[in-house]
Amino acid sequence: MGKIIITGYPYAYPYYFRVFGYAGNKKDFIFILPKLWKAKAGKVKINLEAQEGFNTYGLSAVSYGGRGWRGLFKGWLPSLIFLLPYLKLKYKSQILYSCSEPNLLTTLFNGILARLCGLKHVLFTWQNVPPEQRMRGIKLKLSNALVRWNLRLAAGIICGNRRAEGIVRKLQPKNYNLKTIVCPLSGIDTEKFRPSPLTANHWKDKLGIGNGKMILFYGALEKRKGLDVLLRAFRILNQKLTTMSYKLVLVGTGPEKENLKLQTTNRKLQTNTVFLDWMPNNELPALLNAADVFVYPSVPFGGWEEQFGYAMAEASASEVPVVATKTGSIEEVVLDGQSGVLVEPNDSEQLAEALLKILQDPILSKQMGEAGRRYVVVNFGHQVVAEKIMRFLETI
Repeated sequence: MGKIIITGYPYAYPYYFRVFGYAGNKKDFIFILPKLWKAKAGKVKINLEAQEGFNTYGLSAVSYGGRGWRGLFKGWLPSLIFLLPYLKLKYKSQILYSCSEPNLLTTLFNGILARLCGLKHVLFTWQNVPPEQRMRGIKLKLSNALVRWNLRLAAGIICGNRRAEGIVRKLQPKNYNLKTIVCPLSGIDTEKFRPSPLTANHWKDKLGIGNGKMILFYGALEKRKGLDVLLRAFRILNQKLTTMSYKLVLVGTGPEKENLKLQTTNRKLQTNTVFLDWMPNNELPALLNAADVFVYPSVPFGGWEEQFGYAMAEASASEVPVVATKTGSIEEVVLDGQSGVLVEPNDSEQLAEALLKILQDPILSKQMGEAGRRYVVVNFGHQVVAEKIMRFLETI
C-alpha cells in the first residue's frame, strides 16, 4: 500500500490526531495540515505542533469556514499543489486521504490534484441530513453536482455515521463502485475515560454537591445543543425531585452562555445550577467520574443534526448513563434502554422524566453505565477505530 498522505483541518486538533498513534508504524503516515487553525469565530487557535514519530508538514489555510465562498473553501491549502507531487515521489505514496466533506470545493481541489499525481483519493463525511432537507432550487442542484463530482474522483469514502453512508449511496454516480465504511474520524481514549472512584469526590466537593447528585453537560453552549429545553426540564425536575440534593453542571463556552445564565436566574434555578468555563479534554475524565448522569439534549437546527457525539461516548466510556435525544446519529452512540435513555427533541417533560428515572434508580444507573462502557470500548476505542481505518485504506 505504501505510505499514506493525510490532509484535512480536523486532524489539526490533537484530540482527533491521537487515533493514528494506534495505527501501527508512525512512519507510514505523512500529514499535511494547516499551520494555524481558527475555530469558533477565531476564539480558539490551534498551532500545528510536530507530532513525535510522524512526518508532518504545515501549510497556510486560506479559509477557516463561514458563509459563502469561505464555507466552500474551508480548510483549503493552495500550496498543496506544489507539496503533494514532491511527497508522492519522495515517499512513493499511493493514497491521499482528505478529511474533507464532499460538498466542498476544497475536496474537489484535492481530488483533481490527487488524480494528476496518480494518487487514489479517499474522502470523509459526517453529513447525516439529506441535501433536499437542507437547501432548495439552484443551490441544491449545484451542491449535488459538486458532491457527485467529488465522489466520482474518489476511490473510497469514510462515513462518520450510518446515515451519512446512506446519503453517499444515493448520490454516488450510477454503476460506480465506490468503497465505503462507517467509522468516526477518530476514537475515544478508553484508558483515559474510564471509571475511577478515587477521583469522584473531588469535583463534587469543589462544587458544593457533597453526597448529592450531579447532572452534567459539556460542549458548545449554542442553540442546537437544546440547553434551553434542558433548563425547562430542570425546572420540572426541581418540582418532582424533593428527596435528594443535586446540581446541574454546564461546562463550555458559546454564544448562548449569557442567555442561559439569564434563563437560570429567571426560572430561579441558580442555586442548583453551576456554569464552568471550557475545559481541556484531559481535565474531563475527573469531572465525568463525579457525574451521576450525563445529559445531551441536542435538537435539529438549521438543516443540521447531531453527527456523532464524542462527549456522550466519553461519558459512556466512564460508565456514566446518558440521557440524550432521538435526533441525528445519537442512536449510534447511545443505546436506548441499554446505555442510556433517548427522548424526543424539544420535549422537556420527557427529558425530565428520563433524568428522574436514572437519578432515582442506582441499580439501573450502574447497569446502563457498565453497558455503555462495553459498547464504546468495542466500537469506538482508539485501537478499534485505527484498525478500521487502516483495514479500509488497505482495500483501496
